[in-house]
Amino acid sequence: MSKMENQNTASLEAPNCKENSVLPIAEKGLFFHDSFFEDIRKHFETAIDQILDTWGEAKSVSDLMSSFTRVRERNLQQENQVMAFSEDDQNHKVVLDVHDFKSGDMKVRVEDNQVVVEGRVEKEEGDFKSMKSFCRRFNFPGKVNMEAVTSAMSSDGVLTITAPKVAEES
Repeated sequence: MSKMENQNTASLEAPNCKENSVLPIAEKGLFFHDSFFEDIRKHFETAIDQILDTWGEAKSVSDLMSSFTRVRERNLQQENQVMAFSEDDQNHKVVLDVHDFKSGDMKVRVEDNQVVVEGRVEKEEGDFKSMKSFCRRFNFPGKVNMEAVTSAMSSDGVLTITAPKVAEES
């Protein structure tokens, strides 16, 4: 990364959110190869396609993540962070690219009926020091079992949060 890119900070909210219930982040294999991510993969690919189209980036069919990574290296704005949502009868899922923060401090926690995701990373290159961070909050429609929310990260830095629905009584 060039020094110019290191100066960018993507910040949606002040990342000093108070700690409540920090969730463990399970480590998984590569996003496009690990069967754990199979049900959400198409949604994530669509979100990547939209960002690549916005920036006029050529798409590598064999390696969509590399094409996306090239865009992120040039432009770290928060609107270039890939995020996808899906829902089935049992769960809500959120998937977001956090590979820029994988080497730093990543936290997922439940706070006030929301899921909060924070990332922070600092880098030093000689006399130059940079920091980038983000904080995203997610509210899910309907009733969700917040005590059963889980998170998993692929080895290439894609975070998946699963929030189980509470069955509606009929």
